[in-house]
Amino acid sequence: MEQSFQKLAETEPNTVRGSSVTSYGNQPVTYLKELVDGAKNEMQFIHWVKELTLPKGTHQISIPKRTQYKGYYGSTSWNTSGSDIGGSGAGTGPYANTLADLSYDTIDNYDNVTATPLPVILPKAIQKYALDTNTINYLDEVKIDLMHDVADRIEVEIALALGDATNSTNTVAGAQTLFGGDATSSATLAVGDVISTNLIVKAIRFLSDLQYGYRASGAYGAETKVAISSYRKNPWQNTRDDPFVLFIGPAQIEALRKDSQFMNAAEFGRDILVREGKESTGYFCRYAGTYIVESQHVERTAAAGAAPDGTTAAVACTQCLLIKAKKAVNVVYGKKPELVVWDYNERHEKRMNVVMYFATVIPQPDAVVKILVADA
Repeated sequence: MEQSFQKLAETEPNTVRGSSVTSYGNQPVTYLKELVDGAKNEMQFIHWVKELTLPKGTHQISIPKRTQYKGYYGSTSWNTSGSDIGGSGAGTGPYANTLADLSYDTIDNYDNVTATPLPVILPKAIQKYALDTNTINYLDEVKIDLMHDVADRIEVEIALALGDATNSTNTVAGAQTLFGGDATSSATLAVGDVISTNLIVKAIRFLSDLQYGYRASGAYGAETKVAISSYRKNPWQNTRDDPFVLFIGPAQIEALRKDSQFMNAAEFGRDILVREGKESTGYFCRYAGTYIVESQHVERTAAAGAAPDGTTAAVACTQCLLIKAKKAVNVVYGKKPELVVWDYNERHEKRMNVVMYFATVIPQPDAVVKILVADA
């Protein structure tokens, strides 16, 4: 991930004193000493990813991974032919010939990915005069703002990393892409190509199957299925500890709420959270065993905008993401978010910033299914 900074925003007194108020001497005004709060985004992606924190003094991490368990199809040197009494015939296996060697597989299903956490800094400044002449404790309020701002940044980075997961090819299993309706790209999406129960079930199959599909143009185009005998993906399972999770936007929540088939079959309610020990995770519901999570940070594209699949969107659309929790993406911290506050007397200010060293990495791209659908 490239180093990312936000420019220092200095807060002048008139930016925190609020709108002007008209009053008269005989009609005194009372000023409430607390804020009427706006709505804040809750973190959604972070609950379903694997988080790693590097020891101090470490610049980079190499994360080893098993690309897949080879299983029956991937192991090519099964030694089973021959006779149990030896013999003089040629062949493979321990009994095909008294002098025959075993055939051996090459161990090639291990790899690694690297992540380099880089600084992400969000600074703010408030003039002390503004702090001294306001009824609200803006110093504490801005601290809260900063922490929510950095939480949003983390969520956006996770969503973008998943959306950029390497796509499948005819020889490499990676992320797969589905489209609403009969579209083969965002450019061919039409009104009505919204998310549906059939599309969700299809995506679940794609995530759990050994066989995978790839698109003629990477993220878009006609889909072709790769023969299992040639190349395979990991057969991810929807387990209790690391379940399947589908991230969708507000437009998709609306579409599903209008779908009677979905509403009749989906599980709602706090009882599911309590039963499964997921009290801290926010989610909309569960359908076909998969958690449906609403996030404001899935990638959304306006009509005629550049969509995530690299085409120009014909209609407003959203890229939903179905993942295998804890396998699809890792978040790596060189330093967890840290708030620093100090006096900057040269300008009679209080300054503060949040600093973190942060990176995302996709260790298993075939644990991601991208679903591009129209918003209406």
